[in-house]
Amino acid sequence: MSGDGRAGAHPEAGRPDIRDRADVEALVAAFYGRALADPLIGPLFTEVARVDLAVHLPVMADFWEGMLLRPGAYRRNALRAHTDLHARSPLRADHFARWLLLWTGTVKERHTGPVARRAVAKATDVAAALLRRTAGGPGPGTDPQPGPRPGPVDVAIGPPPEGRPTS
Repeated sequence: MSGDGRAGAHPEAGRPDIRDRADVEALVAAFYGRALADPLIGPLFTEVARVDLAVHLPVMADFWEGMLLRPGAYRRNALRAHTDLHARSPLRADHFARWLLLWTGTVKERHTGPVARRAVAKATDVAAALLRRTAGGPGPGTDPQPGPRPGPVDVAIGPPPEGRPTS
């Protein structure tokens, strides 16, 4: 059991993994506390989108509960909200990078374990996808150069395989 009397904690880190809706709600609320106060992305929520937290937080808890614990909990179009916002105030790579930084920091401060790691990985995917679909960028933390990357070169020593030219 963890210090809060709940099972599922990782005693080596002293922080529990994300286990249930209550954990998701607390995580989302903590994140939005940071996001709304942030000088870069806070105004997007407070001045542009004019987010009503009483309405927005349960929707975001549904989203993250669906991503992490119970698929199907979220039944809305996340892209539409962001394309609408982008039309009013263009979203940029630095907005998504800050969102991801704040989300990752909030998750890591509160939780550790496989679901917490998935929360960070999913957020990275979400940020990249939303940036790509709104502003056309590659996403925060991604390689801006599309296409194949140089990789290891296989070198065979000995005779070439049968049927393969020796050029």
